[in-house]
Amino acid sequence: MKVLVLYFSGTGNTAYVGKYLEKHLKDKDVNVHIASIETVNKSIIAEYDYLIFGFPVYACDLPLFVQDYLKDLPLTKNKMTFIYCTKAIISGNALLHAQDIFEKSGYSTMGIFDISMPGSDGLAFIKKDSYIARKIQKRDFNNIPEANHLIEKLMEVHNSILLGEDINIHKVTMKISVRKKILGKIMMKIYPFFENKIKKKFWVNANCIKCKKCEKICPSHNIKVNETVIFDNKCYLCMRCIHQCPVEAIQIGKHTEGRFRWKGPEGDFNPLNDLKI
Repeated sequence: MKVLVLYFSGTGNTAYVGKYLEKHLKDKDVNVHIASIETVNKSIIAEYDYLIFGFPVYACDLPLFVQDYLKDLPLTKNKMTFIYCTKAIISGNALLHAQDIFEKSGYSTMGIFDISMPGSDGLAFIKKDSYIARKIQKRDFNNIPEANHLIEKLMEVHNSILLGEDINIHKVTMKISVRKKILGKIMMKIYPFFENKIKKKFWVNANCIKCKKCEKICPSHNIKVNETVIFDNKCYLCMRCIHQCPVEAIQIGKHTEGRFRWKGPEGDFNPLNDLKI
């Protein structure tokens, strides 16, 4: 059994879950490979028996750039796919949207999994010694029940295939309440307004050392560092640059200076390691 864990991660949450899945699958002697969509061509999906795909939720949906990546997926017939998302509050229709994209390309989605993680967009605005910051830092991320459930279902599906049994009994579906659907639609409507306002407020203070890390790790290539730091208009609002700046020079307006920064659950997320720059 060959498994590919493929993901996009802005600030480390989705990557952490992906590596959690990798570790626990290897403990079960599964041949598993993990990669970011920023580093591999999606054509490699065809080389694997099972695909696990992960992404962060933006405005109750898949990020637009992830949707673009998933266009023209390698066509297949019933390749088994498991999809997970990381979100702070609600995921809205994000997982169902992802499932629809994969199934239109012939993938058979055997499970969708909604995983709660700290919302990195809001974290940059809270105080470092706030109750929320302390609570997040004390949270135990060594046990992720939803990720355990995904692994359990993948193993059940694989064993059923080997035994010639019906695999559909293991399929994990999702029902979205009316309340969540309404809230999701509201979020999708108002998010672009706040997104456009926030994108225009990125700047750097005097701490900047021109190390160019922000330029190297920006997934949209929106940042250029020369004599000054220039932010273009292609921002995904992934928040990677503000959380990864080694001297906390990147700010959003006047509300993020001296505030909390997030580098994933273990504090060690570094996109340069994924990008191998």
